[in-house]
Amino acid sequence: MHKITKKLFGYFTALAAFFAVTAFFGFLGVFRYFTYQHLENDLKARAGAIKDQLEQFMDQQGATHGQGQGRGAYLRFVNDIAMADAYILDEQGNPFTYGKNGTAGNMPTEDVLQFSTRIFTSGSYEHVRQKEAGGDSVFYVGVPVCNQDQVILAVIIRDTADVRQDGFLLAVTILFGCMLLALVLSGLLSAFLSRRFIRPIQQIAFTTKELARGNYLVKTDVKDNTELGELAEQTDLLADKLEAARQESAKLEQMQKDYISNISHELRTPVTVIRSSLEALCDGVVTGEKAKEYERQMLAECISLQRLVNDMLELSRLQNQEFPIEKESMELTMALEDAIRTVRVLAKNKSITIRFEKDPEGFFMEGDYGRLRQMFVAALDNAIKYSAQDTQIEVQTSNQADFFVVSMQDHGCGIPAQDLEHIFERFYRSGQKHVKGSGLGLAIMKSIGDRHHIQIRLKSEDQQGTQICFYVPKAESKKAV
Repeated sequence: MHKITKKLFGYFTALAAFFAVTAFFGFLGVFRYFTYQHLENDLKARAGAIKDQLEQFMDQQGATHGQGQGRGAYLRFVNDIAMADAYILDEQGNPFTYGKNGTAGNMPTEDVLQFSTRIFTSGSYEHVRQKEAGGDSVFYVGVPVCNQDQVILAVIIRDTADVRQDGFLLAVTILFGCMLLALVLSGLLSAFLSRRFIRPIQQIAFTTKELARGNYLVKTDVKDNTELGELAEQTDLLADKLEAARQESAKLEQMQKDYISNISHELRTPVTVIRSSLEALCDGVVTGEKAKEYERQMLAECISLQRLVNDMLELSRLQNQEFPIEKESMELTMALEDAIRTVRVLAKNKSITIRFEKDPEGFFMEGDYGRLRQMFVAALDNAIKYSAQDTQIEVQTSNQADFFVVSMQDHGCGIPAQDLEHIFERFYRSGQKHVKGSGLGLAIMKSIGDRHHIQIRLKSEDQQGTQICFYVPKAESKKAV
């Protein structure tokens, strides 16, 4: 048996025993009270009957000889009539006598004399219960006998209140047996209830141990409307959150591995080209005009390598919320036009036309002009890279109720549906692996947008083109940080 089960069993058993003992002594007290009360009422009724008879005798002082004999016989057998010790006393404490027939009742003891004094003093019914030397409870009841509104006699009946009679002992025995049976049954029931109560606690304890071991798929399977059910529900919720955190951690770990792998790949290519070219030049394998071509190739690779390092540092700074960006009041359309002018040369090399439809109202905001221009350049550069020759890119601005919207639509290869959720990840290039670039452009664009609270939404269909929309909030509270 578990410790808590033992404790609950002990609590239930102690409580049941307490109620049993309380009920037993309560019954004993009530039984004794009603027994004494019944005996007192019975003695009072007997004393009252003798008193009434004596008062009738007083009213018939001129009785005939036959009537006098009847009174004498009644008084001689007063003990039998009272079915107990009876005393008929006058105010001086002397037993009542009647003619030749002698004394009526018993000779009074000291206790009876003291009790009779109370009757004559109060002139009304009196009763008392007291313990005698033997331990028995003795009842005294007394009533006054009046003649013409004057107390002349006191009728006293004394009887032993014996509550240890057979009926009482039988009742107590039956009650004790019932209490003992109830105690045994309550003990069995408490053991059952304790085990039932401890079962969900055991399940929760097992679940927490499994969670500590790293098993986040375990569940308590406890359904309860009490606080235990709430605890089990919170434990299951904790397990779900830990499992989600584990999956997220695994995902982040994989992303870190992919990130390192991509960095290594991106750095290895230019470094390998530079090293091989330098080795060829140092060994004298390449000379003359060919050597100049190798030098130009090494310069191009150094520039590519520098761009990659700069992009990595730029992305790292933008994703650090503590890194400040310069804010100033600016007109967003000017940054967009500047970005379009920057990429026109790249577009011209592929015979791509950029058509710009500007909202005449424009849009002023607090932001970093250079960063926002960089964001638009990254989006346009990506559109140009993945667009075919002799196509068109449409750029449009529009004022809406809550946002100023900038949209860019190309007609290139598009993005497969399975790649859309990864498009803003570092080094991700969709399916077009042959396109040159660091794979950081869209990640930088997204980070700049986040720092200005700009929502970026991308829609694309494979081989149908891609649309990027920038939703710039108009609320003054949504300023760059």
